[in-house]
Amino acid sequence: MNWNPVFEKEIKKNTRSVRISWIVFGCNLLLGAIALICFFGESSIRGYMTPASYTMPMRCYMIMAYLLFFLMLLTIPLVAGASISLEREKRTLDLLLTTHLNPWKIIIGKLEASLSIIFVIAFSAMPALSLITVFGGVGLLDLLVLVAILLVSGVFVGSIGIFCSVMFKRTTVAALMSYLLVVIFVVGTIAVVAMGYYLQFLRGGDFWAAPDTGPWIYLFLLNPFLTFFGLLSHQLGSGRELMMLCGLFGGYERDWLVQHMVPMSVAIQLLLSVLFLVAAGRKLNPLKK
Repeated sequence: MNWNPVFEKEIKKNTRSVRISWIVFGCNLLLGAIALICFFGESSIRGYMTPASYTMPMRCYMIMAYLLFFLMLLTIPLVAGASISLEREKRTLDLLLTTHLNPWKIIIGKLEASLSIIFVIAFSAMPALSLITVFGGVGLLDLLVLVAILLVSGVFVGSIGIFCSVMFKRTTVAALMSYLLVVIFVVGTIAVVAMGYYLQFLRGGDFWAAPDTGPWIYLFLLNPFLTFFGLLSHQLGSGRELMMLCGLFGGYERDWLVQHMVPMSVAIQLLLSVLFLVAAGRKLNPLKK
């Protein structure tokens, strides 16, 4: 099997890094502690399973899932945002560009290396997450879907980091801009929809008439956190929690995009990832300058 040379080099560097090992160890230690508290706490205190006792395992699963997600949001922009700009600061980027590797392979290799960290963390956390399956409600397929959505979000966030790493020469600036764009997609989309709702409310002037934000609600399709929230609502709740959230900003009960927001947001975020990577590749290509 022919590996991407850039990816292979980054993987070798990461496997020799003590910092990466400690990150994986710390994350799994925390997840394992949560799972063991759930497992032994429920079994020893109650002694037997009751309908109410299933609440605690599901909450633990939710806590561990969100912990993995926010860990991805913290690590991927930093690693991806420094991938190209760090090569430029070390004066090794020109050497890469003079090899047989085209800019697209360099970018994909850097993205794969960035995703490998969250990939290792997610799959190394599978034993801890699997303890929750003992109580039922969450199966192996749910865990695999959870990891798949984490990887999709990682691709989206990583493509933003790669784009910023190409556009900005300084590693610090590239990392900060990566975090800024991620915050815009995660927090800014919600803020814009809420502001649109408030403006519609001011224009309506009727306190009892619920305003409608209109197409602004589709900004939620760009939000990786809401995608993850929608997935967990299908696994742990009624599956309508995301629909109910959108309902706070207008009547979207029959809106097809809102009803299928999770799969549509996955498709749109992957499309945006391709656009970010293509833009980064065109910027990095010395023949295009």
